[in-house]
Amino acid sequence: MASHTDPIRAGLPALLPELRAFARFLARDAAQADDLVQEAVLRALRAEAQWVPGTSLRAWMFHILRNVFLAQLRRRGTERRALERLPPRGAQPAVQEAHSAVGDLSRALDTLPMAQREALILVGAHGLSHEEAAAVCGVPVGTVKARVARARAALARGWAPGETPREDQGESGEAAQAAGGAGGEH
Repeated sequence: MASHTDPIRAGLPALLPELRAFARFLARDAAQADDLVQEAVLRALRAEAQWVPGTSLRAWMFHILRNVFLAQLRRRGTERRALERLPPRGAQPAVQEAHSAVGDLSRALDTLPMAQREALILVGAHGLSHEEAAAVCGVPVGTVKARVARARAALARGWAPGETPREDQGESGEAAQAAGGAGGEH
């Protein structure tokens, strides 16, 4: 007799590389990413009865991983303090051009606000649909679409392979919208 949790236990091993990659983008540290994935898997196994068969196990696991990351971020304090604790990224000479381009892209992604970076990674790098990414982030689909579009625009404006990402592009559209800069004067 098969239980509805069998697909979870069967599907988790195949999701581990994707979960780890997403955790690396969130945490920006390999060891911390491994800890995030381990905690997310433990929480999923503890709550496996809450998973609805027929829904996306992938989106459910990404949602749990994101919640684990946000909970840890809140415990450590604000995002700025957490980012300041990370070792600074020094400019290192590239061994290969492709390696250099990946480093440039990584630095450019670091300039994006967390919400935009997360949406872009979920949709662009992990191939989730906008709907799945919205479920992971707990926001409307339109918000994910807007975040992805703003992130892509910021990267296009502020970065080209071989150039250093422009730091002034980090707060792009979301800060302007929060300040009421979405249109005319108020």
